[in-house]
Amino acid sequence: MEFTVNKQDLATSLYKAQGVVDKKSALNILSHVLIETTSNTEIRFTCTDYDVVLTGTLPAEVSEPGKIAVGAKNLYEVVRALPEEPVHISRLENDWISLRCGSANFRLAGLPADDFPEQTDPGGLNFASVPKQQLLDLIDRTLFSVSHDESRASLNGVLFEVTPSNNELRLLMVSTDGHRLSKSESVGGEASNFDQAAKAIIHRKAISELKRCLEDSSDMVQVAFERGNIYFGLNNTMLQVRELEETFPDYSRVIPEVNSIQLSLNRIKFQDMVRRIATLTSSKTHILRFEIQTGKLVLRSSNPEAGEGWDELAVSYEGEPLSVGFNYRYLLDILSVIDSDQVTFSINDQYSPGLLTTPDDDGSLFVVMPMRI
Repeated sequence: MEFTVNKQDLATSLYKAQGVVDKKSALNILSHVLIETTSNTEIRFTCTDYDVVLTGTLPAEVSEPGKIAVGAKNLYEVVRALPEEPVHISRLENDWISLRCGSANFRLAGLPADDFPEQTDPGGLNFASVPKQQLLDLIDRTLFSVSHDESRASLNGVLFEVTPSNNELRLLMVSTDGHRLSKSESVGGEASNFDQAAKAIIHRKAISELKRCLEDSSDMVQVAFERGNIYFGLNNTMLQVRELEETFPDYSRVIPEVNSIQLSLNRIKFQDMVRRIATLTSSKTHILRFEIQTGKLVLRSSNPEAGEGWDELAVSYEGEPLSVGFNYRYLLDILSVIDSDQVTFSINDQYSPGLLTTPDDDGSLFVVMPMRI
């Protein structure tokens, strides 16, 4: 195997592979990227951890066909440090490779290509076209709420639903860790080849890798569901994700239908106030006390070892006083993904969840469970 490829193209492809390769697996081959020639003018790279498969093609000048598996991390570190000149790679004996770029020369260890997990070509997929920014917005508004508790497998991913709506698509993402819930949906895209609704739970790692791949993709992304897998086509890259075989909880039961208290807040002022008062919260509980009073919202924090703080924001409210506690980190996570200048905070009582919405985005809402104070 021997070929020459553009340095930046190769670095970009290897960057995408870093999150997919399994560096801790007992199978050493899963930390490698498979590089193979497919024609005189193209090479293909593949990496996988069995749950996620990333495949991409690059233009190249191929002198000799072949394939080799190379450690993805070492190859990426070498390539990104190279000068902006063509990279020449050739296979040596014992599955090593020679890499030359300008005056720089490297020899890197590899593994036999036949050791790499065999990949199947699904073929015949019905793809829907989705605007990249639409997909990115849904990811940003839900990824942070995914649970990291491996004992609750159904919460370790984002529920992703795609439903044809006339000639467009309704996209929905929902995530929860049991303490908070994020839901976001929007309509757009092209549904001409997508004739029925589909849904799946996508693991947080796969969602993170999808976001990484979207960074430099074209404006439209191709999406397909097939036999327990979701496929995302981005430029010359295909991300195949195995769905979590779990049942996502009925999230609608958590979302309050009606709240008696509704406060319209300036998002920036509210966000700044939360950050300020959170400086003296307990590092164990992260609790802020919300005191809703006539004409004002007061935030309080207290730490027996450090002190206490409070601040207030003028609001339009004339009902009975209410005091309730919330984890300030959850609030800041939510406020950081909201673009609107105004945010509506609503609640019923000290035992009910808080709901955050915005007047500019009817499709997104965020639920935060109260904490005992």
